[in-house]
Amino acid sequence: MVHILNLLCGIGLFLYGMTVMSEGTEKAFGDKLKRILSVMTKTKTKSILTGTAVTGVVQSSSVVTVMTVGFVEAGLMNLTQATGIVLGANIGTTVTSLLIAFNFSSVAPLAIFVGGMMKLICKKEKLSRIGEILLGFGLLFLGLNTMGNAFSHLKDNQAFLNFIVESCDGKLRGILTGIIMTAIIQSSSATVGILQSLCAQGLVSTESAIYIVLGQNIGTVFTAMISATGKSKGAKQVGMIHLVFNVVGSVIVAILCEFIPVAGLLKNLESPSIRVSIFHIVFNVITVIMIIPFYDWMIDVSEKMVNFRIIRTGKTAKKKGTL
Repeated sequence: MVHILNLLCGIGLFLYGMTVMSEGTEKAFGDKLKRILSVMTKTKTKSILTGTAVTGVVQSSSVVTVMTVGFVEAGLMNLTQATGIVLGANIGTTVTSLLIAFNFSSVAPLAIFVGGMMKLICKKEKLSRIGEILLGFGLLFLGLNTMGNAFSHLKDNQAFLNFIVESCDGKLRGILTGIIMTAIIQSSSATVGILQSLCAQGLVSTESAIYIVLGQNIGTVFTAMISATGKSKGAKQVGMIHLVFNVVGSVIVAILCEFIPVAGLLKNLESPSIRVSIFHIVFNVITVIMIIPFYDWMIDVSEKMVNFRIIRTGKTAKKKGTL
């Protein structure tokens, strides 16, 4: 029971740290990032690179996607620009898994102390926000360390092992687990971090991790879909573009994994955490490259999906009105 509580504590610290770091970055540099998003998106390539860079800084593809929905809703960005931002955000979100793979747990206490002191003492808002970023960074790795310790003890618990095996064993089951995890936590970066911790303790195999990452990629679309609810047609299309891209990309890579021994190739890397991170990066980069030729097709499909949804909603409302 103690180890379960420690695990929950670690997950809580990790998620809170990620939230504090993301919010601190958004508050400290939000205005500049918004200007960059609205200005540096004149071409498809610039849109993708801008989405990648901004998400890498903010550490949350969900935040960037929600901002993009807001820009389209306000008429500050067209769908071509927004599509590039969504594609780039998927690459930028992999920065978190790379940071986790290199494990900065040893500097977590110092980051928490310095960040906490800056947050409390500094009167300048910019310095206070930077302190918030450091504090979040430290809490994130303290949470990871706490999770890792809890997982190392739970490896001997047969009931826990059975639960992990039941949840993650098998390709389809792994994808569903990834979708559910991310839909609940609302952050693919966070769920990939938890997966890295599970893999580091030998609780999840590299092959299972591959399919869980694919599922996590699909699960992250729920945030954008929710943020677009009740907004204009263009804003809803951004949510649909995110859905189409992530689902199509995950399905294509899942099929490719049937013919390419991805798990075997990744096993050449010693660290299980780095294996997950490398796959996460390569998977997102490859899917973006593959989808670029179908850029306009995605926009057309998203429009048809939104139109279909509007027609269905209208018919439902009409039926209710006649009752």
